[in-house]
Amino acid sequence: MPGSPTSKVKSAERALALLDLLSRLAEPVSTATIAEQLDLPKSSAHHLLNVMHARRFVAYWPDVRRWTLGVAALELGAAYRRTGHLEHAVERHLKDLVERTGHTSHLAVLQGHDAVYLAKREPTNSGIRLVTDVGTRIPAHLTAVGRCLLAALDDDALASLYRDYDWPQRTDTRITSVAALKGVLDDVRASGYASEVGATTDGIECIAAPVSVGDGTAVAAIGIARVAVTPAPGRLIEAVRDAARAASASLAGRADATAP
Repeated sequence: MPGSPTSKVKSAERALALLDLLSRLAEPVSTATIAEQLDLPKSSAHHLLNVMHARRFVAYWPDVRRWTLGVAALELGAAYRRTGHLEHAVERHLKDLVERTGHTSHLAVLQGHDAVYLAKREPTNSGIRLVTDVGTRIPAHLTAVGRCLLAALDDDALASLYRDYDWPQRTDTRITSVAALKGVLDDVRASGYASEVGATTDGIECIAAPVSVGDGTAVAAIGIARVAVTPAPGRLIEAVRDAARAASASLAGRADATAP
């Protein structure tokens, strides 16, 4: 019966399935494709899309007659970050990383061209003044945490993001083109971690690894910072990767937890 609790739950399931579908597709898609993927009559898919469009959860591209995620979906993601859920889930692993390495640890996310630092833990004897205070924004291409997150983008998304970009620099360590950045990101993808020496602060090395959700999407990065007096020993790299894996598992566990 229309309007019954059962029909409302079914409508909610369809709306969530639509958002999930669009979030996994690299390109805008047609109504027919959405109907097929969700196993819906085309008329039902069209009605669902119109409702979601009115709420700004989907956007329509009239020139190609295709659908994609809308701005309200982006706002939900931003709201998720504002709740502190991510920081809370990762907090223990940041602390463990400090205890294991003796170096400052931090958590960051990608916002546009910038890495934004959400959390930071310091050893009690730290004498280093770093630029990674909570709320700080640094061009992502300069930072190890930012490079981890940029490495999750495909070439088209990367080129679109950096079209007409000014490539700001903080030190003499420079990346000034998409081609140069791609070379760095290829290394990140191959190794599973990112590092930089002196790109954000002279004499400081940062090592980071991505924090992922269940489908493998990188949503944040965990890193450490230290004075770069010697090349980073393998134990530090492995500690960062272990912390990122543990943080990813914590996020997955919270997502999979049974609701009351």
